[in-house]
Amino acid sequence: MVKNMTRPATPQAPEIIEVPADSDQVCCDGGNGAMGHPKVWYTFDGNTSVECGYCDRLFLKK
Repeated sequence: MVKNMTRPATPQAPEIIEVPADSDQVCCDGGNGAMGHPKVWYTFDGNTSVECGYCDRLFLKK
């Protein structure tokens, strides 16, 4: 008997969100309203980008 096998979902590239170059911090809630995640704040700490630990969104300074 052959099992009905499906391919795993193709991983999507994380969303890239550009923010003003003078930003010190960003807030992420995953978007999607109730289907998002808890609101979290991240600081850039001298970096030009920061990645959300929940949804992998990448916040990039312009």
